[in-house]
Amino acid sequence: MPGRGPNERETRVLEGIGVSPGYAIGRAHLVDRRRVRVPKYHLSAGQVKAELQRFAEALAQSESQIQDIKGKLVSAGEEQVLILEAHQLMMRDEMLVEGTRQLIREQNINAEWALKKVVRSIKQIFDNIDDEYFRERRSDVDFVGDRILRNLLGGAHPSLSQVGHSAIVVAHDLSPADTAFLMRTAVLGFATDVGGKTSHTAIMARSLELPAVVGLERITEIVGTGDVLVLDGTLGRVLVNPPPDEVKRYQRQQMVYSAHRAKLDEARHEPSTTQDGTPVRIAGNIELPEETSVVLEYGAEGVGLYRTEYLYMNRETLPDEQEQYEHYRQVLETAGAAGATIRTLDLGGDKFIEPLKLNRELNPVMGLRAIRFCLREQGIFRTQLRALLRASVHGNLRMMLPLISSIEEVWQTRAILDECRQQLEQEGQPMADHIPLGIMIELPSAAAIADLLAKEVDFFAIGTNDLIQYTLAIDRANEHVAHLYRPLHPALLRMLEFIVASANAAGIRVSMCGEMAGEALFVPVLLGLGLRELSMNTVSIPIIKSVVRAVSIDTCEDLFRGVRDLVCADQIEARVRAAVDEMLAGTDAAQVVNPGLPPEATPG
Repeated sequence: MPGRGPNERETRVLEGIGVSPGYAIGRAHLVDRRRVRVPKYHLSAGQVKAELQRFAEALAQSESQIQDIKGKLVSAGEEQVLILEAHQLMMRDEMLVEGTRQLIREQNINAEWALKKVVRSIKQIFDNIDDEYFRERRSDVDFVGDRILRNLLGGAHPSLSQVGHSAIVVAHDLSPADTAFLMRTAVLGFATDVGGKTSHTAIMARSLELPAVVGLERITEIVGTGDVLVLDGTLGRVLVNPPPDEVKRYQRQQMVYSAHRAKLDEARHEPSTTQDGTPVRIAGNIELPEETSVVLEYGAEGVGLYRTEYLYMNRETLPDEQEQYEHYRQVLETAGAAGATIRTLDLGGDKFIEPLKLNRELNPVMGLRAIRFCLREQGIFRTQLRALLRASVHGNLRMMLPLISSIEEVWQTRAILDECRQQLEQEGQPMADHIPLGIMIELPSAAAIADLLAKEVDFFAIGTNDLIQYTLAIDRANEHVAHLYRPLHPALLRMLEFIVASANAAGIRVSMCGEMAGEALFVPVLLGLGLRELSMNTVSIPIIKSVVRAVSIDTCEDLFRGVRDLVCADQIEARVRAAVDEMLAGTDAAQVVNPGLPPEATPG
């Protein structure tokens, strides 16, 4: 599409989801990822063998292309390489490969048609997964299917190789393969029709520290290459062809934001202590052992959540005890005295089908997952527990159980853990004498009996992502109800207050490791209700530490008392926003936390 000048079209303001903070001002480069038309025809019996061979050749070609792209990613993050390896494994997955072959043979249909049917059925399985990260892996299936399909049709694969410098990439979605070009191109940011906070575009943008807005729905229909864009990755807003004075205003705002953000990054290793001298522990959430050193470099005080399920993903065999031991040892040794909280397996059958061959469930969201799965599949659970026990001698380990809904689950786990310890002692394996055992509070049932659970465990970690969704019955990835996802809902605040009070009464530690902990707006509220430990994604650590240093506990407690009896989320959010702006006035955090303010209105 030819470029347009900024005055040739009216200004449009598009609202999406901000997934990587900051501003980008530049011209759009539209990546055309329109779906290819899938031919549908039936085969004669004599054509089936040749069709199967054609599908096999397209598979081999697709895997070779991914291998070539991996070779270009030597300077990219480990996570991007792992995503591409996951795509290669999908190309060997029995459900995808054998499923397509079976349809070709049994229904006598062409490979493109069969592949489309199988991809659709696999995506429906992902639709039933509760965890947002895994649900958004539907895009992986799309990327893999699209690559194979284009090779079957002999078509070209869209890429970003032609993106020029100082461009804002606009696409329906971005694949991990695009990283090979983005790493060598000075793009300014990303804007996509689809995606969420854990989509590949979001992961890529944060790793490259580029602003990004996703979930814009129709930006590829509205924007053409050459259009002037202003992208606000914090508020989740894109201005299309704004007037010159608006562009200048955002350029000033961009300069202010960048200057303040740089100061926060410089201070990332300073203690996170409030104005009245209360220390607040800020830790990092990780998925891979290699990320431990990264969160420490960003200023984290240890690892607050290590999601071990990533060891089980994208592979054809389950990790054995020795492999897991090496991973856990690496995390603990790197974390040092600050230690690491390692969460046991938080997956269900549909999330790693190939190695386990489990029966599919009609509603896996409410089915066999997390601790329920581990107590059912005790062989897998015992392997992980043995590896964790062995690794405990290499650092300060805290072990955590996900999706606890009852005291019985804690009792059962302790019994299994004791048996594993006895076995290892008989084998002469060294272990730490005491390993704190904690639980995730992420179900309303656990929140309701937090006072009882606190007597059975050594610590709580509040997982707000699931707690909010289960409490409010909201799927935040569903665009029709996403506006109802309100972290400051009165029901949630009352739950949080009870959880923290129950932990304090029992004398156990309590932290928060959900996304809410990494949102600067919510931190004063969390401190006011009594939390003193927060764990979050890497890029949020310097910002949250700066917020902690800018506030006092007395002021935060006053804020919480002022909002706890308000009756709706809108009232609470308005009160909190006004109070936080006042608390941060004159600090470097002010413009970073509330970048919606024009620079001339920035406090201080």
